[in-house]
Amino acid sequence: MDSATTSSSTAESLRKAIENLINVKLHDALAKPGGLDRLIAHRSMGVASFAVRQAERQLEDVLSDILPSDSYSTHA
Repeated sequence: MDSATTSSSTAESLRKAIENLINVKLHDALAKPGGLDRLIAHRSMGVASFAVRQAERQLEDVLSDILPSDSYSTHA
């Protein structure tokens, strides 16, 4: 696989993980009772639904695959 294909694949994986996190947060906030309160709690205290935590974990996995481990740990 050449570097252009690798870069494209990496960008696509990152885009999908970010879109998934946005979609899950929007669905949780707008489609479920108490969603806006959960969104505020997540922003202020880190409390999140299972689906949001899973989407965050997926994004973290993609980032850890992309970034060197020492670089990622300083930004996490």
